[in-house]
Amino acid sequence: MKIGIKLTTLFIAISVLSISIIGWIAYSEGKKSLETESFNRLTAVREMKASQIEDYFRIIENQIVSYSLDYTVIEAMKNFKKDFYTSAEQFENLNHKDTTEWITNKSYYENEFIKRLNANSLIQHNSEEFLIKNKEGALLQRIFIANNPNPVGEKHNLTLIKDSIDYAKTHSEFHPLFKDFLTRFGYYDIFLIDNIRGDIVYSVFKEVDFGTSLKDGPFSKTNLAKVFETAVGSNDKSFVSVFDYEPYEASYNSPASFIGTPIFDNDVCIGVLVFQMPIDVINNIMTNNENWSDVGLGKSGETYLVSDDYTLRNQSRFLIESPKEYFKMIKDINVSDATINKIKTFNSCIGLQEVKTEGTIAALKGESDTRIFEDYRGVEVLSSFKPLNIKGLNWVIMSEIDKSEAFAPITKLRNNILIFFVGTLIMVLVVSFFASKMITKPIKSLTKTSRELARGNWDVEVRVNQKDEIGILALSFKSMQNSLHKLVDDLQEINHNLEEKVNLRTQELKVQKDLMEEKNIEILDSIHYAQRLQSAILPTQQFIYENLNDSFVLFLPKDIVSGDFYWMVKKGDEILVAAVDCTGHGVPGAMVSLVGANSLNRCVNEFGLINPAEILNKLRELVIETFNTSDEEIKDGMDMSLVIINKKTLEINFAGANNPLWIARKEEKEFEIIKSDKQPIGRFDYAKPFTNNKIQLKKGDCIYLFTDGYADQFGGTKGKKLKYKPLQDMMLQNIHLPMHKQQTLLENAFKDWMADFEQVDDVCIIGVRI
Repeated sequence: MKIGIKLTTLFIAISVLSISIIGWIAYSEGKKSLETESFNRLTAVREMKASQIEDYFRIIENQIVSYSLDYTVIEAMKNFKKDFYTSAEQFENLNHKDTTEWITNKSYYENEFIKRLNANSLIQHNSEEFLIKNKEGALLQRIFIANNPNPVGEKHNLTLIKDSIDYAKTHSEFHPLFKDFLTRFGYYDIFLIDNIRGDIVYSVFKEVDFGTSLKDGPFSKTNLAKVFETAVGSNDKSFVSVFDYEPYEASYNSPASFIGTPIFDNDVCIGVLVFQMPIDVINNIMTNNENWSDVGLGKSGETYLVSDDYTLRNQSRFLIESPKEYFKMIKDINVSDATINKIKTFNSCIGLQEVKTEGTIAALKGESDTRIFEDYRGVEVLSSFKPLNIKGLNWVIMSEIDKSEAFAPITKLRNNILIFFVGTLIMVLVVSFFASKMITKPIKSLTKTSRELARGNWDVEVRVNQKDEIGILALSFKSMQNSLHKLVDDLQEINHNLEEKVNLRTQELKVQKDLMEEKNIEILDSIHYAQRLQSAILPTQQFIYENLNDSFVLFLPKDIVSGDFYWMVKKGDEILVAAVDCTGHGVPGAMVSLVGANSLNRCVNEFGLINPAEILNKLRELVIETFNTSDEEIKDGMDMSLVIINKKTLEINFAGANNPLWIARKEEKEFEIIKSDKQPIGRFDYAKPFTNNKIQLKKGDCIYLFTDGYADQFGGTKGKKLKYKPLQDMMLQNIHLPMHKQQTLLENAFKDWMADFEQVDDVCIIGVRI
């Protein structure tokens, strides 16, 4: 084999081996890192959505129990129940005619209800299946539904009835209250049901289930009837019964879930309160209001709920975004035509689309994990799943994204490696050809010259431009006049090498610059994601409004994430509120805030503490224990104000770590300041037990909890700190205003004071009017 072929083969072998090893390592490590990051993102979204769904049902449970104990609801139940059963007799006496002859709701059922129901049903119904047999229910349906001038879907807007029967008067008195509650909290309907006969004696939305009996009426086999039967049999005032979503005929086969609790007058059960929950709220939570990309789910990711019957409990993203492609995919995996027709008819896959995958099977067995498998469309996905903790419902949550999208960057990297490999191989072939030719050409020339010299041709010119062994051999044939030419050749070669090194270093610097920019973007994205996770630990506006309706929280983080946070829980008649200032701000402060919020929850929920001083003492132990994980002494901690408000007695208990409590009493012109203990929550050389302060307030008194960020802000014309006295004056001047207006004034004043100065610390102020 000639030397040129040997050199070309060697160059190609070395290049191919090097590129293959480097490419495989880059691809393998990149894929592993990308898979880990994708699963971490899916798990974070899963936990966030699971918390939202569990909180949603927990809030509903608390609402219905609290509402059933309300005096107004109890009185409404008694009056509606009494007036329902006397309505037919009163009507006959007043109008001097038999209600049996006058009442005929059949035309309404045939012209309105049955037409709408059959449009959303695969089974065709007739009016005889739903007509009420009892006179009272039929009469009230005629008054409030059939003769109601409002169209279907707006029957609840009828409040005042000209009829002088007692039921109409009771309806005019209580209906606005129930309607306002339903509208405010987004329920589909609210029912009051007689505990003895099972009659629905009141309904806000006024559909055809109103007035029927859940024991022997047309809806006695529905989940509404099951909720009633379960709740009415309980002697516990806090008992709650929940039944899963399924199509409900009275609501034209829309998916409906029901939650119920007994109503007691003293210790005697007089009825059942039931909320009908629409699917829309759950859909909005799980689809992030159809903005999946906002929570990092890209173009194919989704979170969805699956019940123990292995069917969906919220809409599929793919049915919403691409119905044509969705139906094609489920048909390709042999979903039955009957199921596909139902989904098309109802324009919903809830309770119809089966999701019996590796992940749902494992989750319904109680497992929480991350895996790769085929989803309900037959598409391979990355999935993070877990069971949900919802009373009465066996649901699991799945957070998934198509494998092709999740691994798109590594696929692109693989393709680029292949392109680079082919390009390099071609380049090596060209370079090796010319390199071998360059090496072998002087050898051939020297061989030819040697032959001429051997023949005695001493005047032959020797042409050699190399410095290797061949050049050294050729130098014995060259005269000294070639030395200058050799020097020039050497300088040109050195200059060429320097240019190549400069270009190479320039390329290396550009790669490092691009890498730094990419890392900065990744860090910023991670901080924004941390912000969404930190926001998840804060009480929701709905929770704050429900428990402290005249209050505000002014929360202004210095950076994207905050070292300050606010905390609130409810225990019976008592509300626990805290404003907390953790060591530092930004990411370090946010990490300490997570420790603080978790430890506060443990103090109340795990250790059962309800005294502020005891909570702070235990919190200090937990914080020291958390940060005492190495030989290095860590003094990170937090300052805070903690107050417990008894909404019945208007008595408060307060304890503070470096931060006081301000009380503005009615008609007084200065604050009453309850001092805190001068020690932090954390490691402290002179630690002592915290002091509990008990204060009796009156209705209309205001309390304020805060961190030091507002008073420590530099600004104004002289660039000085704002301090606490101007803050007190500002609050006292506006103490008569509603709390939300006070918040707006404080926030605007803070921005005006800060002007062009940089915010120096996180700001958190909580105001509550008793």
